[in-house]
Order: sequence, then structure tokens, then C-alpha cells
Amino acid sequence: MKNLVYGFLLSLQFFTSFPIRKALPMTDKSVTAMFGAMPFISLLMGMAVVLVIRLNDVYFEFSPLFLAILVAVLNVAMTGGLHLDGWIDLGDAYFSYRDKEKRLEILSDSRVGAFGAIALAVLLLLKVGIFHEMFLQRPSHLFYYVLLVPLLCRLAIMIYFNMSVNVKESGLAAYFKKQVIPGRLWIFIGVYLLIILVFGILLKDVFFFVLLVVMLISALFYRNWTYKHFGGMTGDLLGALYEGMELVLWGILLLCI
Repeated sequence: MKNLVYGFLLSLQFFTSFPIRKALPMTDKSVTAMFGAMPFISLLMGMAVVLVIRLNDVYFEFSPLFLAILVAVLNVAMTGGLHLDGWIDLGDAYFSYRDKEKRLEILSDSRVGAFGAIALAVLLLLKVGIFHEMFLQRPSHLFYYVLLVPLLCRLAIMIYFNMSVNVKESGLAAYFKKQVIPGRLWIFIGVYLLIILVFGILLKDVFFFVLLVVMLISALFYRNWTYKHFGGMTGDLLGALYEGMELVLWGILLLCI
């Protein structure tokens, strides 16, 4: 239980902007629990988004477009832009059309290039557009999707992380890879998959299963794609996966509902 608590706090510390100023033990069990807590952290973030939507419905009544912008900004604020940084670096590296070694160098470069800026603009515009359409259509299970999509995105990170080899010797991703217990992390993944399936059955919502299948296929495709173009996994590629997966899943919902 102690490691689960440490894992939860570490997950808040590393993957959100929530201020955890305490030095926490980084053992194999606590780091594994940190990754295991990621989808639960996403669930809490989804609840914050649901609260904003409900407050808007009851009190503010902003337009769907402004509400979509607020939700997009809130998501960035809650993560501190962590995953967006990976998305930007991926844009710069991939569209450089250089070899793997040079792309890895660009991934590690903190400067933002033209392609990274373009990738960021495209991502945010598409997300705001999708949220706007969702708020206009208001599907019956919208609030459940607001909780489910970020949970699936972090679950995709866990699957990708556990199935991939880190391509760099240094960095947080390399350190975490050495610390995590793969078998225990698969147990966390299995539990989350089971919970999603149960809720999909209880709600009688086929889109829970559709989104789950799309997530699994996309995560495997992304793994193969990153191996081809980068030689493996890095921390930036983990962050980019979250942003890209969110766009894919919300896009699928928009097309199907």
C-alpha cells in the first residue's frame, strides 16, 4: 500500500503541474506504481474537465467555441505542457527528414523549430475544433468520454513503454525503464482494461469497445513507426503519443457519433 501511495504522488509530481515539493523514494516498486497510477491521474483530470463543463452549463453559458478553448487550455495547464513538448520535438525531428541519429539529436534539442511550431498549431486547432463539435452535438455519454479518452491515452503510454526499448542511454525515460517491473506493470494494464470493459458493458456503449480497440491498434502502430524512424522509445516520444492518441480517439468519436 505504501508503494501505491508513493506511486500516486510520483505520478502527480512527474506527469502533472500539481505542486508536489517532497522528495519521494524512487524504488522499482514505487516507480512501477507511478506508471500504474497514470490512468487514475487522467481520470482525475477528466473529472476537472467535467466540472468545468457542468459549471458552464449551469452558470456561465459560454459559447461552445469558447468552452472548447477553455477545455484545451485546461488540459495544457494540468499537465504543464509536458506532453506538448514531446509533440513539438517529434514534429521538428520527424520533418527534418534526416537519419535516425540526427533525429534523436533534434528530439533532445530544447529549441522549437518551424515544424514543431506548425505541429503544435495543427494539434491545438484540431483539438479545439473537435471539442467544439462535441459540445454542439452533446452525445449522451459525453461526460464518460471526457473521462475515458485521457485514461486510454495514458494506458497507451503504459503499453508502449512496457513493449519498447529505450533508444537513449540517458534521460528520465531510460531511468524509468531500468526501474520498472514489467510483469507488475502488465498487471496494472490488465486491471484497467478489465475496468473499461466492465463499464462499457454496464453502460451498453459500443464506443467504449471501439475506442479501446483503436487505442490498442494505434499504440502498436506507433511503436512500429517510432522503431522505424527513431530506433526505439524516448521520453519525448512518450509525450507525443499522449497528444496524438487523444486526437485520434476524439476524432474517431466525432466521426462515429
